[in-house]
Amino acid sequence: MYLRYFSLLFLIFSFLLFSCAGSRKNQDAEYQIDDSQQQDLTDIEKLLGIETTTETPKKKQKPKEQLNLLDESDIANPDQSMAAAATRADSKEIENYKKRIQSLQRQLKDKDRLIQQLKDQLAQQSLKIEQLQQKKGKGQLYVPSVSSSAAAAGSGDYEATYQQARQAFEARDYQSALSLFQTLLSQNANHPLADNAQYWIGECHYALRQYDAAILDFQKVFTFPNSNKAPDAQFKLVLCYLKKGDMEKAREEYERLRTDYPDSPYVDRATEILSRY
Repeated sequence: MYLRYFSLLFLIFSFLLFSCAGSRKNQDAEYQIDDSQQQDLTDIEKLLGIETTTETPKKKQKPKEQLNLLDESDIANPDQSMAAAATRADSKEIENYKKRIQSLQRQLKDKDRLIQQLKDQLAQQSLKIEQLQQKKGKGQLYVPSVSSSAAAAGSGDYEATYQQARQAFEARDYQSALSLFQTLLSQNANHPLADNAQYWIGECHYALRQYDAAILDFQKVFTFPNSNKAPDAQFKLVLCYLKKGDMEKAREEYERLRTDYPDSPYVDRATEILSRY
C-alpha cells in the first residue's frame, strides 16, 4: 500500500521537475500537452482525489491592421490635386456647352431653311394671286393664230387680249404670246396693263432663250412709272446675265435688286441662286 503511494508521489515529483525544466527553457513559447501525458496526469489526479480542469492556452492573435492607402502624390501636393480635379470638371462643363451650341446652330439652320421655303411659297402664291386678279376673261379659250391676235387688237378689248396672251404663254406657245403682247403695246402703251405686257414680252424672249432681247425688254419695264413689275424685271435681269455667263453683270443687277427693292421676296431667291455659282 505504502509502496503504491510512494510510486505515485515519485511520478508526480518527476512530472513537476519535467514541467519546470521545460518552462525555463521556453518561457515565452506556447505549448500543448500530448494525449499520453494528459492521460497520466488524469490518472494521478484520480488517485489523489483531485479534480482539475486544464485549458489549452490559446495563441494570442495580433489585431489586423487597417491600412489606408493614399496616393503619395495627393499627400505631397494637395493643392495641385484639387486644381487638377477642378480643371477636369471645367473641361467637362465646357464640352457640354459646346455640344449645346452645336445643337442650337443646327436648329437655327433648319429654321432658316424653313423660312426660305416659306418665302418661296409666298412669292409663288403672290404671283398666282396677281394672275387671278388680272384674269377676267373667264371661259375664253385660247386659239393660237395670228388672225386671233389681230381681231382682238382691232376690237379694242385690251384686257381680253391680255388674258389670251397669258394663256398662250402658260401653254408654252411663246411665239403667239409674244405677238399678242406686242400687239397690245402697239395699240395702247398707256394702258394700265401696258407695263405688264412689256414684262411678259421679256418673259417670252427669256423662254425662247433670246437673252439679249429679254434684257432689253426687261429694262423697258422701268420706263413705266410705278410699275408693279419692276422688282420682277430686276430679278429677271439677274437671271439673264447668269444664263449668258456674265457673273459680273449678274452681281451688279443683284446689288441693284437689293438696293432698290430690299423688301422684295426676289432678293432671297436671287441670293440663293447666286450662292450656287
